[in-house]
Amino acid sequence: MQRKKLRRRFIAGSTSTALIISLLAACTGGEGGSVKMDNGKQNPGEEGMLQISTMFPLYTEVPDMNNAYWTEVKKRSNTNLDILWVPNANYASKLELMLASGDIPEVVNGPAVNPTPTFYKAIQNGMFWDLTPLLGDFSEYPNLKKLKEKFDISKVDGKIYGLPRLRSETQASIHMRKDLLDELGIPSPTTLDEFKNAMKAIIKAKPGTIGLTMHGVLSGNAPFAAAFGVYDTSYDKDGGFIRDILTPQFADMVEWFRGLYADGLLPREFSTMKETQAEDLFASGRAIAYSRIINRDWQYTETNRKTNPKAFVRSVELKGPKGYAIKLDPGFAAPLYISSKVPVEKVKRMLKYFDSTATKEYLFLGEYGVQGIHHTLNADGLPIMTTQGFKEINIGSYHPFVLTTDNGFKVRNPNAPPEFNKETEKLVADWDKKGVINPFERYNSPTFNDIWPKFQSEYDTKIVQAVIGDITINEFKTYQEQLRNKPEMKKAFQEYTKAEKEVKANMGK
Repeated sequence: MQRKKLRRRFIAGSTSTALIISLLAACTGGEGGSVKMDNGKQNPGEEGMLQISTMFPLYTEVPDMNNAYWTEVKKRSNTNLDILWVPNANYASKLELMLASGDIPEVVNGPAVNPTPTFYKAIQNGMFWDLTPLLGDFSEYPNLKKLKEKFDISKVDGKIYGLPRLRSETQASIHMRKDLLDELGIPSPTTLDEFKNAMKAIIKAKPGTIGLTMHGVLSGNAPFAAAFGVYDTSYDKDGGFIRDILTPQFADMVEWFRGLYADGLLPREFSTMKETQAEDLFASGRAIAYSRIINRDWQYTETNRKTNPKAFVRSVELKGPKGYAIKLDPGFAAPLYISSKVPVEKVKRMLKYFDSTATKEYLFLGEYGVQGIHHTLNADGLPIMTTQGFKEINIGSYHPFVLTTDNGFKVRNPNAPPEFNKETEKLVADWDKKGVINPFERYNSPTFNDIWPKFQSEYDTKIVQAVIGDITINEFKTYQEQLRNKPEMKKAFQEYTKAEKEVKANMGK
């Protein structure tokens, strides 16, 4: 093997200052090809207000779509967004049901950066528009044209179906209770071994505390996977690009989690826990560490302070046997897909709307809202959120926007003090060089999409069994090898190799 380094609907380091000031400047001056704004408002289009029905995952309380923020979005974009908000924990299953019935909104937020097998089938069956001919050379969409590389990465079978929503590459992190480390005089860990030993020491001093909280089939393992080389490109003897979860490196990571479980550092019932349950263990002060998004350091600091006023959460930079525990994102979140039932003329208007949101102005709006309502400016010209801003601006505020490239996005927290954000950005200043991207967020295999649902349930069970000790690691590795040697899996690996070459060859074209 080779390896290289707008109806309210609901179903149950220095970059901080520079970037924010840049965004503020952009909001007043605009940029080439962006929507012109007059006092934060867009002139109504000649065709009247655009109506878009769409669906997004919900991470907070259901927003009031008539509040000041969403009213401003409506005015600026001349667009009425009829959003179906679905709790994030239920979003994937809700989307599966909608795809099966064929009853989907006009715009769908995809389930992942790369289409899941079910979503891929929906694309193949013509459920969504092939946007390639409509976008053409992007000459009519100047802001989207600047994001051409992201469109190349997100293509499905060589065609553009989704509109990537821009995010920073640096996102995922391992949050840790730094105040507990300081209280016991434990240095901040820099390796996975130190991380493990630090949790042991804290639990010894504070019995009943949980170490690393996780849920399901090791959800939240991305940074740890990077540390074990799971995202390094690995090929079989025929040159097939082995899927990340089937590599020996993945088994090494499972073995490490097996050790954590044996030492009592994982929740005993982690495999049956939901995401909200796992997060609550950390947010409420009952766990030492949790893996999520770095800009939540401040959020978790605040929630932990409800039970411990001295609580302080900081992400840690850890090194593992094959690299740093830093998993980079491809630079965009799950794309937006337009239903093929939407008439072509309306699709063109939608593309104009999304092009208008691919700007610094909309990035600033999504993070900080409207000056004087959602934020004020301090002496350094940096936004400070108001009470109304805290209430109305959240992660869902920028869901319907494409946005633009900004390395500080998803690193800074609009609700945090500017000094806290500066420290955060200093911490991650070189993560883009130390981290790795999961290549399978860029490459697609029709065969893998077709066959993996047949194996996934059993494979997930094997992972959990290996972690809790019901089977040996060698038994897990043998099972992996059996899957890798299946003819249909080898075919999938060859398709991944082909996809890798095609994406690299087409970059920038």
